[in-house]
Amino acid sequence: MNTPHKDQQVSLGGIPTTFRVLGADTGDRLSIVEQTIAPGILFWPHVHSDHDQVNIVLDGELGVRIGDREWTAVAGETITKPRHVPHTVWNAGTTPARILEISAPATFEDYFLALSALGPDDAARAEIQQRYGVSGVPDWTEELQERYGVRL
Repeated sequence: MNTPHKDQQVSLGGIPTTFRVLGADTGDRLSIVEQTIAPGILFWPHVHSDHDQVNIVLDGELGVRIGDREWTAVAGETITKPRHVPHTVWNAGTTPARILEISAPATFEDYFLALSALGPDDAARAEIQQRYGVSGVPDWTEELQERYGVRL
């Protein structure tokens, strides 16, 4: 399997993702990516079994749903996404939103790299998601799309 390189950029369903801090630099304790989410884009609602994440909103504003809690996060705000808790974010504004995403442990950078190499092969996607302990939250997608006019 390929490994990400510092400052390498990949696309996750049209969301530019840049590897900023690699697990190799932190003893595999954490990794950091930078992502830019265009207006109207919903990040796939999901839950992690093996990773904790923190987002720091750098620019713009994000709609956030973590478990049963929902709010709008603005630049400077920190979002905590613990493992086993369903979550998603979407661009709630009219300009691109930019975030840093910190994942612990660091293996989530490999998940991003593997996903970026996929075409529309759902079987391969499911295998990668299972390998990294990620599963979808199917009820949320349609609900959030209808309520906020966002799309995956």
